Amino acid sequence: MSKSINHLVARHRQNAQEHSCQVTNEDYLKVEPEIKLLERLSDIENCTYTVFDLHKNIYLLKSSRFKRMLGYNDPNELGGDDFEVFHSMIHPVDLNFVLETENEAHEFYRNLPASEKKEFKLIYDFRVKNKAGIYMRFIHQFVVLKQDIAGKSWLALIVTELLSERAADEKPQRRMINMKTRKLHLFTHDDGFNSGNLLTKREREILRLISQGLDSEEISSRLFISVNTVNNHRQKILSKTRTANTTQALLYARRIGIL
Repeated sequence: MSKSINHLVARHRQNAQEHSCQVTNEDYLKVEPEIKLLERLSDIENCTYTVFDLHKNIYLLKSSRFKRMLGYNDPNELGGDDFEVFHSMIHPVDLNFVLETENEAHEFYRNLPASEKKEFKLIYDFRVKNKAGIYMRFIHQFVVLKQDIAGKSWLALIVTELLSERAADEKPQRRMINMKTRKLHLFTHDDGFNSGNLLTKREREILRLISQGLDSEEISSRLFISVNTVNNHRQKILSKTRTANTTQALLYARRIGIL
C-alpha cells in the first residue's frame, strides 16, 4: 500500500470513529420495520440494499447478494473486517479513488445544513475482483436515510448495482447530485465527464429513443438524420458514459439523473 493510500485509509477510519449521533434504543426499534422492508426488496431486486449505521460504525443490513454476484456462495467464505475485505477486492487503481471519494463526501455531508442532508445523492463506480479473478464494474448510490435529533447523519442507504460483468479499463466516475435541483456538487472539477452537460441534447434524445426500444434505423427515421449519424451518436454516448453497451449506458444515465 502506498503512502497516499495509507493516509486515505487512516482518514477513512478516523471519519468513522469520530462520527457519533444522539440516538437511543427506541430509535433503533422504530427503524426496524423499514430495514426489514429494505431487506425484502434486496431479496427480489437485481441489486443490493445496505443500511450502514454511522453512529455504531456497523451494518444494520448487509445483503449477501453482493458476494454472490462475485461468485462467493458461502457467506462465510469472505471473513474478517468488512472494510478491509472489501478494499482488498477493489482494483488497485480504483482504491485510491474510492477512499478519496468517500472521505470528501463525508466532509461534504458533515458541512451541509441538517435540512439539506437528505437532498443529496453520492454516486460512484469502481471495479471489484470476483472469485474467478475477473474485475466487475459496480455502481454505488449513497443517500442519508435517517438523521438524529440534532440533524446529524445517522443511517445511510447504499444501493449497489452491477454495470459490467467484465469491466473495461476505464477511469471510474463520481457525482454528488442534488436530487431536487439535479445540480452537481463537489466533484465538478474532476473532468468533462462530471460537468452538467455529460451528454448533448441530441445524445439524450437518442438515448431516450433507445430506451423505448427503437433501433438505429427507426431513430434515423424519427429524427430525420442518417443511420450513420445515429450510430456515431451511440458510440459517443458509450464513450462519455464509459460503458460497454447501451443497456449499461441507460442504467448509468438513469442513476445519475440525465435520463
